[in-house]
Amino acid sequence: MFSKIFLSRSNLLYNLQKIEEISKHKTCVMIKANAYGHGMKEVISILNDKVDYFGVSNQSEGLFARRYTKKEIIVFGACEDYKVCMLNDISFALFSLYDAKRIVKIAQKNKLTPKMHLCLNTGMNRYGVKTEKEFDKIINFLLRKKQKLSGLYTHFSSLTTDKAYTDMQKEKFEQFRNKLPKDWNTIIHVGGGRSIFENINADMFRVGLEVYGYGNEYVRPVLRVESEIVDIQKVNKGEHIGYLCGYTANENMTIATIPLGYGDGLPRKLSNKLQVKINEKMATNVGNICMDAFMTDVTKINCKVGDKVIIFDNASDLAPLIESTEYEVLTNLSRFRGERIIE
Repeated sequence: MFSKIFLSRSNLLYNLQKIEEISKHKTCVMIKANAYGHGMKEVISILNDKVDYFGVSNQSEGLFARRYTKKEIIVFGACEDYKVCMLNDISFALFSLYDAKRIVKIAQKNKLTPKMHLCLNTGMNRYGVKTEKEFDKIINFLLRKKQKLSGLYTHFSSLTTDKAYTDMQKEKFEQFRNKLPKDWNTIIHVGGGRSIFENINADMFRVGLEVYGYGNEYVRPVLRVESEIVDIQKVNKGEHIGYLCGYTANENMTIATIPLGYGDGLPRKLSNKLQVKINEKMATNVGNICMDAFMTDVTKINCKVGDKVIIFDNASDLAPLIESTEYEVLTNLSRFRGERIIE
């Protein structure tokens, strides 16, 4: 394969170590969206002996992760088949009394034990229990059915932008957790941006972007994307390059074609903005990025077919160019069609 993602084992382990030094508690590493584009299988292979939990978004991701680890897996989105999760020892989110009744009915019918993590909606307004009345109903229902919660959690929406709102969420979370039966030994966990820095009373922190090298000054980017030149074209002044005549040569040019495109997660918004490194020199993309390739100006670069191209090694460089965040740059790579290599 011409295009490859390289993962730095040392940087990933370093980031986890730094996070745990700060949080001083258990860690749930989020590996949803193919580990933020890094590769779920690859990330699990590096961290399997280092973390307590892995977090995913849906049942399909949970089942895929279970093929590579025996550690606890939590599905934080909605599940399609709770029985399948229970049979594969996969924990899952609980959002309502309605869900609790369905889950317990399935569990009792099949003589299975559900590992439920109750989601509290303290202000994110995405999933979960919002009122103490509903919370009490769920707790009382589980007590009657001789069931318990494996976990209780919430998600902070604005840790880096709104302290007052975050404080409100923290206060609500404390009110809920204090109502838990003490003998359940329910694990308390939180997530959402820089939660490890917020002095939040929890047993475990869910970390995503930071473990992959973004979000604070203590961590190092884990991922590097490389490809190679597969063709070189001579373009005359006035000729157009790429779909929709996306670039017009203002002089005679030499153009290199790189076999990586938006089908691999390279945002089309980077067209005519992306800068890549070829033989230690920077080259700018010209023309609209295609599904499978893009072209770059190498008029002033001594290069040939087969030469290595570093697409990027820091998602923070690309995020402003597409008016987005590192999250989007990285998770776009979840559909990357090349090889992932652990260094």
